[in-house]
Amino acid sequence: MTLGKTSRTVASVITAGCMLAVPAAVQAAKPGGKGHGKAKAAKSCERPHKAGFVVHGALVSATADDPSTAASEATVTLTVRSANAAARRSGDIADQNADKKGVQVKGATYTVAAGDRYVLKLRKYEGTDTPSAGDRVTVQGRIAVTKKRCATAGTTVADRLGATNVRRVTIADRDPDA
Repeated sequence: MTLGKTSRTVASVITAGCMLAVPAAVQAAKPGGKGHGKAKAAKSCERPHKAGFVVHGALVSATADDPSTAASEATVTLTVRSANAAARRSGDIADQNADKKGVQVKGATYTVAAGDRYVLKLRKYEGTDTPSAGDRVTVQGRIAVTKKRCATAGTTVADRLGATNVRRVTIADRDPDA
């Protein structure tokens, strides 16, 4: 080895050692000390968490909103085919099979009540075609959730969930157009 190669090797080793030492120095200089995590956890419990609420199914009936009134009279009733975890646990959909673990929602009837303010979207309807029984329905919204660490001991999942806020109902045409 020549002197040039040796000095480059030594310089590379020193540089690599410095790069490894920098993260350790930064980690040691973090402020907060003991109890820093507890204060952060308490602060995160002040604001409620919201989870997505999604239910899919087949349309049973739909009542349109009367645009001449301020209140919403629109209702949508569907036979549930599937629902996400928040929707199953919310208590809005009855358990269809108590023998199985968890909430079995397939086959239940779910109604988006009048008075809920949501956007109704109609997809794949042509001309004078209107929603009919059997069309695919998707209900989307948000549900307030109290975090497990923020709730009192012994609180069930259903008790930690708040009221659902339906934001969007989409009805997609499934039958052939006339």
